[in-house]
Amino acid sequence: MWSWYRTQLQQFGFIEATFLLFRVVVSRIKVILANELLPARVACPCCGWSGRRYYDYIETGYTTRNAACPQCDSHPRHRAFVLWLRNEYRLQAKAGIAVVFAPEESLRPLWESAPDLRIFRVDLEAKRNVDALVDIQLMPLTSDSVDLLWCHHVLEHIEDDFAGIRELNRVLRTDSGELIVSVPMLLGSETKEYGFPNLRESGHWRIYGDDFVDRLTAAGFEVQPGIIKLTEAEASRYGIVSEPFYVCRKP
Repeated sequence: MWSWYRTQLQQFGFIEATFLLFRVVVSRIKVILANELLPARVACPCCGWSGRRYYDYIETGYTTRNAACPQCDSHPRHRAFVLWLRNEYRLQAKAGIAVVFAPEESLRPLWESAPDLRIFRVDLEAKRNVDALVDIQLMPLTSDSVDLLWCHHVLEHIEDDFAGIRELNRVLRTDSGELIVSVPMLLGSETKEYGFPNLRESGHWRIYGDDFVDRLTAAGFEVQPGIIKLTEAEASRYGIVSEPFYVCRKP
């Protein structure tokens, strides 16, 4: 947490960063006490943890309640994806070459459960125990060489997302390859470009709207919405809020 606090100090100054730290500490103490004293009613499918509630995810510009697993730090989208990848996509049976951008630690055990999938974990910075440093806007990969591309909450962090999407299309294997992608979206609106990495929105260059699919199709993808089959009881137990994602192929 102190490393995180130092980053907040650099970005927002002492007063704002310290107030943010206070909010996080108070919130976490409440959640810890609730998990110690009250019966469990939520569970994390990523790591098996169960308790009364998840941590709140608190940033300077926004707060997401009941979001982060106290044990593996999975968020709602990670818990949704682990269920979809395991139960519907059948990741364990996939084969070939996979490139995972900004790999989520909470999903690592699931990726490692696919013995016939050669996985390369990549990111722009060496902060996530990656195999290689790769800029998605200009990838050092052969065209038509990757069977599975995993790209979630990445494109909003790069300046030229059109270049990134074109590169994803270039390296994906024609016909059989699949890109699984999601971004933060404000449904019912058009994409809003900030023109800079907005530190109050986790450094995002933009907030996507309904036209995100148009950006994918313009790069040459065939796009299908992903569907996670959950009952209301399962969504409540796993702390999952529905978020759009897409399965894309290159014809």
